[in-house]
Amino acid sequence: MFDDWEVLPYWLFLIAIVSAARTFQCYLPATSNRIMRILYSNSNFRETSALAAREFGSWNFLSCIVQINAGLNPHNSGAYNTALWSFIIFLAHFAFERIAYNTVGGRGLLAAEILAFVTFCWMCYARGYYLEFGTDASGQAPLIHPHKGQPIPMM
Repeated sequence: MFDDWEVLPYWLFLIAIVSAARTFQCYLPATSNRIMRILYSNSNFRETSALAAREFGSWNFLSCIVQINAGLNPHNSGAYNTALWSFIIFLAHFAFERIAYNTVGGRGLLAAEILAFVTFCWMCYARGYYLEFGTDASGQAPLIHPHKGQPIPMM
């Protein structure tokens, strides 16, 4: 059904949908404090306010847009690298919260950290395929796929 390399953009869309759902939850008054208490389970109540939840929701929405852009334009180096950096920032933030500040508990965020790490590794592995065999940095002039001898389909 899919070529092995063509699955990553769909995966980025799936991750973006999850980010959008989390954004929506962060802006609802009934769920925002609960979400922050789950994510930052080792911190006190003042650090996990509704304002912090809305800020987290805004960051999630920005991340969602970046991931959709990378999914639509995987051969554009700007879009691809920005999405890659968004996963680096996510992982670095929660690593600091877990190790340096001890505000993140084990069970609330572990699945998201694993998904971000897997996606980061996958994007690093597939980077040469999408950026070397895609288009130039402006997103123009599709190149020929080296193994199939046909233009790479643009999303």
